Amino acid sequence: MIRWSRLRPEKRSLLQDILMGAAGGALGTFAMNQAQALIARLSESKQQDDSQQEPATEVAARKAAEGAGVKLEGERKKQAGNVVHWSYGTLWGAVHGALHERVPLAGKLFGVGFGLGLFLIGDELAVPLLRLAPPPQKVPAKSHLSALAAHIVYGTTAEGTYRLVRRALA
Repeated sequence: MIRWSRLRPEKRSLLQDILMGAAGGALGTFAMNQAQALIARLSESKQQDDSQQEPATEVAARKAAEGAGVKLEGERKKQAGNVVHWSYGTLWGAVHGALHERVPLAGKLFGVGFGLGLFLIGDELAVPLLRLAPPPQKVPAKSHLSALAAHIVYGTTAEGTYRLVRRALA
């Protein structure tokens, strides 16, 4: 078992912070999935455009596979989309862990700012620019609010996990 006990923040390595952040990102991704499922169940009616639209993670997986000469369809495309989603969430958790003790803003607002930032930069800017989804103005407000809520759940869970792991190993 790895023992990082009694290490002050300035004595922890960057790798340790990255690993703790990745754990937070993975758990945050799980919580985000649960939040999205709950929001979908509580939603009065799913708009047909939303249900027929290919998820951005599946679009990314399909485009990457096509670049490698592989055609993804059906269940394989859905599985590849899940790999993209989990990798993205875990990676951003690792980045958050790396920055947490080094950039004062990173740990503020108990992860709400982290989730909000990922929503704005990822969902609202990068995803449409990469043509993985329609531009924000073509997406219903309800979809934006659902995605924002899910990202805040992700950010707070990732932050909470990072803090708990850090305390447990202190």
